[in-house]
Amino acid sequence: MSSMNFSPDDEDAQYRDRFREVADSYDWLAMRAVRQESEDLHVERYSLEFHRRLAKEGLVGLTWPTPHGAGARVDQQLLMAEELECQGFPGYGLTTNQRGGGMLLRSGSPEQIAEHLPHVVDGSWTYCQGLSEPGAGSDLLSLRTRAVRDGDHYIVNGAKLWTSSAHISQWCSLLVRTDPEGKRHKGLSLLLVDLKSPGIEIQPVWVLGGWRVNAVFYDNVKVPAANLVGEENGGWNVITGNLDEERAMSFGGTETRLIAARLIHRLQGMADQLSEADLETLGRFVMELEADRLLYLRVGLAAGRHEDTSGIGPMSKVNGSELAQRFIQWAADLIGEEALFASDDANEDVLAADIEQQLRVATVLTVIGGTSEVQRNIVSTRHLGLPRSN
Repeated sequence: MSSMNFSPDDEDAQYRDRFREVADSYDWLAMRAVRQESEDLHVERYSLEFHRRLAKEGLVGLTWPTPHGAGARVDQQLLMAEELECQGFPGYGLTTNQRGGGMLLRSGSPEQIAEHLPHVVDGSWTYCQGLSEPGAGSDLLSLRTRAVRDGDHYIVNGAKLWTSSAHISQWCSLLVRTDPEGKRHKGLSLLLVDLKSPGIEIQPVWVLGGWRVNAVFYDNVKVPAANLVGEENGGWNVITGNLDEERAMSFGGTETRLIAARLIHRLQGMADQLSEADLETLGRFVMELEADRLLYLRVGLAAGRHEDTSGIGPMSKVNGSELAQRFIQWAADLIGEEALFASDDANEDVLAADIEQQLRVATVLTVIGGTSEVQRNIVSTRHLGLPRSN
């Protein structure tokens, strides 16, 4: 009976090795500077400097066709992204900007692609998504931000909430209602909005994880009609690809594997000081984290085969986010009071400080990107074929 081989082949490994060369060029002082920039920007796992470094190395948009990308397979992109996260580098900037570029490749006009993709690839433009609103979070289809056509422009009025990285982005992929009579997903459109446009106000919303999301207000904002992505009133078809990509991301699983590996390194030679229950729990978490990794890879490989991942992506999202919460709570209890008072100062316990921060960060993982309840409903209908409830 033959065994299954999950090891990368030589072609796959080139992207992992290229990233390792980048990672190896960062000593602890350089890594602390990256961590400090993320803290100063008040955005989780985001460094503009590091994102530009990846762009300089040609590692942004790997799976995109030439001339915009390298035409790499999705599994090769996943291998590099996993290496990035597992070495503790900030990956949010890479994924959020690639989602914006991927949306344009799928649905944008040739003019939009020609204008935006070079700036995504070289790291000079950054993007965010304007989706959720006050009163329209998980129930995204009840959004009320309006865009009215006025000659060669749309006039946008409304408010968005939880807009991550809006304060450091040049562009926002804004989901608006263009047909007030349209119900739910009908009558929605997607506009690319320059966040420096008159009439836009960005206010910080501070969250438990220690960073800011934003409330963004649009007051008679003029957006060129040429910035409509896809067809008018066809915005739901445009944004669903982005939502599927978001749900297929690793929501906590990859970062948790890194912390677990660091914790095991800390505990080396201390087995006699741990209870049998803690040793068994740690072993179970290691197995669950590896299973979560394989589920994450399954989603990525299915996407690479152009299969529908709208059912299995939410499975990965639910599993990874809930597993991250359970593990970090256990790890914080195991570390004890060190996790409550540590900082990442060079003279302090950096692991304990990271565990404490991840304990706060993990609280939102089952909410952002769609709550676990919403994800389970998607899995039941799209993957298991169960009927929708009335």
